[in-house]
Amino acid sequence: MATYYVASFHSISQALRFEKLLQTKAIGVKMIPVPRLISSSCGIAARFEEADYPAVASLLAAGDGDAYEVYLFTSEGKNAQAERVWKANS
Repeated sequence: MATYYVASFHSISQALRFEKLLQTKAIGVKMIPVPRLISSSCGIAARFEEADYPAVASLLAAGDGDAYEVYLFTSEGKNAQAERVWKANS
């Protein structure tokens, strides 16, 4: 079973700033198309590993990063599930 996190954004520029922030903190990040499980809109999302979530959550709590939502994905084969674990204050 694979477990990872995906952050979504309101704009591509926010996603790219988030990618750069994580890279400067030596947190592995991969930009991916927004998974259909969380949105039917086009765009890019940031995927990072389960072990990096505490560091990312700390950055988001401090107001760094422009993520809109963060989801925990669990997948086994082609079956995937997403659970929202964080949402920005609107």
